[in-house]
Amino acid sequence: MLKSLKQWFFPHICCLCEHHTTHDLDLCSPCKISLPWITDRCYQCGVPLEAKVSSVYCQQCIESPPKFDRLCALFSYEPPVTQLITKFKFGDQLAYGRILGELLAEAVHQVWYDGRALPEAVLPVPLHVSRLRQRGFNQSLELLGPLKKGGQIPILLNACIRLRKTKPQAQLKQQYRQCNVSNAFGVSKPLPFKHIAIVDDVVTTGSTVNALSEVLKKEGHVTSIDVWCICRV
Repeated sequence: MLKSLKQWFFPHICCLCEHHTTHDLDLCSPCKISLPWITDRCYQCGVPLEAKVSSVYCQQCIESPPKFDRLCALFSYEPPVTQLITKFKFGDQLAYGRILGELLAEAVHQVWYDGRALPEAVLPVPLHVSRLRQRGFNQSLELLGPLKKGGQIPILLNACIRLRKTKPQAQLKQQYRQCNVSNAFGVSKPLPFKHIAIVDDVVTTGSTVNALSEVLKKEGHVTSIDVWCICRV
């Protein structure tokens, strides 16, 4: 009864079409269905697989796999998700981060780990202190808000730090991205978890999450790493 009254007086409005929604998310069902959901991607790195390929891994991962073990992404980097992420990260529209975070939590619990064990802990990609001060929030941590409410998986806030300020990856060509984040992360001590998930908003070449995975396995003694992201380019 109270929930019905709340929806009556404070209805949820879809962030895309601006129509009323019938559930507790500012995204209506038709707009949700029309989003660029990812299908047929490489299990490990998340890139599109060629048609009629029998393996769940792309050729690159077979020959030279990344340091992380699995990548789970909601969407391809296409409109309208690109606009939501831009407004969230650079327009201080944290409500869009909550919507994307709700979709992330839904995928974690209902799709990606259906019948599988969840990671023991979740690590948002850390920002350098100067970038954090400039933006005012860590977008990867904000995405974990809905997941944090459930309290089922610990969120590691200080397990890893950004040792140096790097150039924004989006401003660099692909061949320079790996060098940009090399030795950019540090772990103060081994973690008490063997299986963790790294969370980022957008994975393009994978250089950032790969560099972070490398230091977590080497210095943090983590053995299995999944990557969760909103978009895979």
